[in-house]
Amino acid sequence: MKAFILVVVFMAAGLLLYPGDPVETLDIQKAIQRALENNKNILISREEVKQYRYRLRQNLGFLPDVTLQGTKNLDEKLMRIEMPPLIPGGPPQVFSLDFTKNYEFTLQAVQPLFAGGRILYSYKNARLDLQIAREKKNNTEKDVILQVKKVFFNILVLKELLNAHNDALHVAETNYKNIRENLELGMASKYDLLRAELAVASIKPNILSVQKLLDLSLLNLKFMTGFPADTPVETAGELEYSIKPLETAQLVKHALTSRSEILRMQMEIKKTANFLRMAYGQFLPDISLVAAYSYRADFFNLRKNNWEDYYTVNLGIRFPIFQQFKRTARVGELNVMKKILNLNYEQLKEATELEVRKLVMTMEEEYQNILAGLKNIETAKEGLRIAKLTYNEGLITILELNTSTNDLTKAKVNFFQAVYNYNIAAAELEKISGVKINDGEVQ
Repeated sequence: MKAFILVVVFMAAGLLLYPGDPVETLDIQKAIQRALENNKNILISREEVKQYRYRLRQNLGFLPDVTLQGTKNLDEKLMRIEMPPLIPGGPPQVFSLDFTKNYEFTLQAVQPLFAGGRILYSYKNARLDLQIAREKKNNTEKDVILQVKKVFFNILVLKELLNAHNDALHVAETNYKNIRENLELGMASKYDLLRAELAVASIKPNILSVQKLLDLSLLNLKFMTGFPADTPVETAGELEYSIKPLETAQLVKHALTSRSEILRMQMEIKKTANFLRMAYGQFLPDISLVAAYSYRADFFNLRKNNWEDYYTVNLGIRFPIFQQFKRTARVGELNVMKKILNLNYEQLKEATELEVRKLVMTMEEEYQNILAGLKNIETAKEGLRIAKLTYNEGLITILELNTSTNDLTKAKVNFFQAVYNYNIAAAELEKISGVKINDGEVQ
């Protein structure tokens, strides 16, 4: 028995010394920072930037191509020359001539001089690919920031909704307690007690539903910010709903010049133009300068006099005459592709302007809903206070009292939904326009 008591004491002491994992408190900025550091899509996009940086180095075609090669003759058939006899009537003389060496080492450099622009525009397109990869990384980061804001704002709203439903439950339980006491005194009917009990029971599923959504949202936030699922996390902060000065024309202008999708489309159009120039360059010749310096010998011996050296400098030209109409077909295809990209670009600009205007209208609409929601909450609170008094006086039924309680809860729900919609619209507008709505500065 004493041993058991000692074990219990030591276990209790251990719990006091090691109370468990500390609670992580996240505000919106800390959550965004952790998500940017741990998000897998961002890590992938950063690796893609490195990939295209190496690909850019593969397109340095204007630099010379230098090779060192060596050969050893394993077998050869010598040239034979038949000479007339030196003595009249004698047999002809046959000589074997060896014009090759058994060992030869050559250092060769090929310097392109003219390739119809294909080398230059290949390099430019590789550089554009690198810029596109960087812009994709930036857009991925913006997407992650937007998703974190949505989840974080959702958690803040769900916490407020949970408080609202708990307040409604407290009011319903208080009403139930009062009616039960009045029933015992003969001042209330059993029907009133049943309705009050039903009001309490109807609120509890709403609390469980909101609590479930809150737990799932917190779990989602943990995954996004790199915390294990069993790490306790708390959120800190409040939803803002102060009106921001919004100039639609300026926001549209910034969106058309800074939206990631538009910037990438512009780069794709430039790439297509470069491809078209490269296609036209296929109708022009390739000119290269080829220089080679060689050492050769019959025997592999490092003695100086054993090796012969020689060099050649050549100007090479290659001019394609006919390639089964591939060049003209390629030019036609690229012209069509350029027109398609230009049409998509114009369509994207129109969609961007429409989206910006829609978000501005949404923010203005939701702000008015917020103001109306504040008035509705104030009115519902006063209505509930009056309903309690009049019910106690016997002037209204329990149904009207329950309706007043539900009206207050509904007013709070509508208010927090409007606040959430307002903040989400502001976050989406920040991503599209590149302007921080809080201070009006360009990101």
